[in-house]
Order: sequence, then structure tokens, then C-alpha cells
Amino acid sequence: MKFSIIGTGFIVPRHIEAINFVGGKIIDVVNDAYGKNIWQKMVKNTKADCIVILTPNDLHFKMCQTAAEAGKTVLCEKPLAIRSEHIKKLAKYKNIFTVLQLRRHPLIEAIKSEIKNKKNHKIEIDVSVYRDKEYYTSWKGQEKRSGGVLFNLGIHYFDLLLYLFGSAQAIKTLSVNDKTGTGIIKGRNYICDWRVSTDEKQDKQRRIFKINGENYNFSSQDNLSYENLHRFVYQDLLKKKGISPKQALRSVELVERLHDSA
Repeated sequence: MKFSIIGTGFIVPRHIEAINFVGGKIIDVVNDAYGKNIWQKMVKNTKADCIVILTPNDLHFKMCQTAAEAGKTVLCEKPLAIRSEHIKKLAKYKNIFTVLQLRRHPLIEAIKSEIKNKKNHKIEIDVSVYRDKEYYTSWKGQEKRSGGVLFNLGIHYFDLLLYLFGSAQAIKTLSVNDKTGTGIIKGRNYICDWRVSTDEKQDKQRRIFKINGENYNFSSQDNLSYENLHRFVYQDLLKKKGISPKQALRSVELVERLHDSA
């Protein structure tokens, strides 16, 4: 399978490694340094089978739509879009997939087995990390571009919550700003206390996902990208499988609800 990549930021080495792992071939890599709209020319002319989108979050929708219309398989980093109305438009395409790699973590099957016969679950999500000044001056620190901390940092965990336990029936956002959010999410058989923050001290960083008192550690690193889970994403892609816009919609709608209730 041949790949073209749009975007050369922090995450691109993980994708290059995963593409090499599955035996893929990268034939184009572009970013804004080549010209503001060079990606459109590349999508139009590339011989690649798949367009990989690794750009700031606010660009995802247009790029996904353009590449899908060109008949390419599309793989877009999370979040697929930062507005649910855009994801609903992307849902009509069968060739778009997004990256929510925690669903493919080896712990997930163990968790499913553990919770299968239990009726009520107490969940704690606490993703509190340190981010430097450069982070806040980049597009990630601009809410209009990134969607804010709940999209940048929280979307993996909110998606996993819904994937494992089902829809949120009630929510209460206690606080949310450009660095930190806290609140409570209730579902049919669970209650979840959550905290997402980029304002933690460097030596106090933590990624907690507790279910009934047991913590499931999805990463020993500062960032989830280092766990090689992207390999699973590309293996699924080669089988024409993956997380569709319809599947990605629920967590994006949840983040919107969390913001609206603040």
C-alpha cells in the first residue's frame, strides 16, 4: 500500500514507523513549508492509495473530505474533527478512518472480561501532564485550532469510556479552561469522575484510568504515541477496517456537551 502524508509535526515518526512495520511505502510528504495549499495539489496528483492527515485539528475536516472525494483511503489523527456537524458530513464516506489507538491496547480485552458480569462501575479518569510554554504558543494552545484541552488530551479517554461502557446519560462539568477540565459523567451502569490537565508539575504527571479501584496503565511514557499502537491502526487499515466517522462521533459529541455544560 502506498501512502502520502500531510503534516510533519510531533506525531509523524510514529506513523512512519507503523507504515514501515506493515510494509507500506511512503511516496509523498508535504506541509505548509511547501506552500499553503500544496496538500491539495498532492491529493489531486498522488499515486498513493492512502492519504494520512497529521495536521492541526481545525484542518482535518476539509482535508478528509477532499481526499475522500478523490477516491483515496483516508487515515486522520485524532480528533477526526472538532465539530460534530463536520463528522456527520464525513460519515457518508466509507473510506475515512481515524486514529483512536487505545481501543487496540492489549489491556482492552482484559478489561472487557473483567467488567462483563458487573452491573455498576466506578470509574476515575485523571490525565494530568506537564506541557511547556512552546505547547501553549503552538496551535495546540489555540482553542479555535485545537478544540481545547479536552480534544487534545482527553479524547482518547472519553472515547474509551464510551467504547467500554456505553453512552453518557448525564454530565456535570465542574470546570473547564484552556489548561484543565474536571467533571462527572454518568451512564446506565457507571459513574465517572474525570480530570484532564496540561498544567501538572513535571514530576507529578499521571495517566490514571481506574475501574472499580483498579488502575489500568495504558502508557509508561509521557505520550500515548510511544506505545507502538499505531501499528495496529495500520494493520486494520490494510484490511479496510478501522474507526469510522460514525464511531468517532460519540466522543466528539460528548466533548461538545462537556463544554456546553460548563
